[in-house]
Amino acid sequence: MPRLCTPILLVSLFALGGQFRMQGQQASQYSTYMLNPYAYNPACAGLENTLVATGVYRKQWSSLAGAPETQHINVHMPLAMLNSGVGLRAENDAIGAHRTTQVLLSYSYQRELGRGALLSIGASGGYLQYTLDGAKLRAPEGTYNEPAGIFLHNDPFLPDGNVSVGTFVAEIGLHLQWDKLAVGFATQPVFAPVLEAGSGGNFSIRPERHYLVTASYQIPLGRETLVIPSFLLKSDIIETQTEISAAIRWRENIFAGASYRGAVSSDRDAVVFMGGLRLNDRTLLAYSFDVPLSDLASTNRGSHEILLRYELGKPIGTPRYPPIIYNPRFL
Repeated sequence: MPRLCTPILLVSLFALGGQFRMQGQQASQYSTYMLNPYAYNPACAGLENTLVATGVYRKQWSSLAGAPETQHINVHMPLAMLNSGVGLRAENDAIGAHRTTQVLLSYSYQRELGRGALLSIGASGGYLQYTLDGAKLRAPEGTYNEPAGIFLHNDPFLPDGNVSVGTFVAEIGLHLQWDKLAVGFATQPVFAPVLEAGSGGNFSIRPERHYLVTASYQIPLGRETLVIPSFLLKSDIIETQTEISAAIRWRENIFAGASYRGAVSSDRDAVVFMGGLRLNDRTLLAYSFDVPLSDLASTNRGSHEILLRYELGKPIGTPRYPPIIYNPRFL
């Protein structure tokens, strides 16, 4: 399920006629998804019993013009007195001539189900802004002479500068932890109206709804080593992409892993190699490199992703229990 939206593609869409509607880009791709579950699921907010802040930078399909480039940052923490968690997520995703920026607040409610099981239900709401940079577009009948200062699309439906539209969006998610197993389901977005720009409604874009399923399991190997297989599925019903991963973690300090993205030939994308280490007791640094396998393999040098994660390292929001009053009858 490759992500590509070049100026040529955008021009062809604009040329379809006076009013056209296009689908929004798919959910952002992160190879280190297992280290940043809150990026895909609001139900993961506050599940780690401490404040966690994560930043990610991803450069996809390096050396390919117009390829996706993503910056992501989030912070979340528990509200133990309310059996809840809260979080804030911000993301900027640029592909070719268009850019999507969103900021969302999240709330999750957690409930114990017995026998070590914990169910979390989460929701996010915020603002999404879509920007189209007309200066990066080129029309077949346009007149372009940059040294002479001539820049004309000769098409009333193509903007010469930036066009921005924004709207409210909402997401929902579920997350179940049971012993060493974790399973999640989320919808991004569950609600988002069509964004329109232009006095005549010449341009509109519909944020595409995606369904995400995650799973992971911890397998101990001795006292100091864990093997953690994980799984990510993303689907808009029409297309589905799967990612199967496995990582080895030693002493909570060093980890290494690999992933295969694409279960069938139609969505085969990459083999991913990753590794990371703790810089100190609270900070984790991770890096991943995607070796391309799709039809774009001959046009790019792979994808790079850097993740920096900070954990406060101590519980916060611990509920205050009432003072114990001893009854003399039972002393």
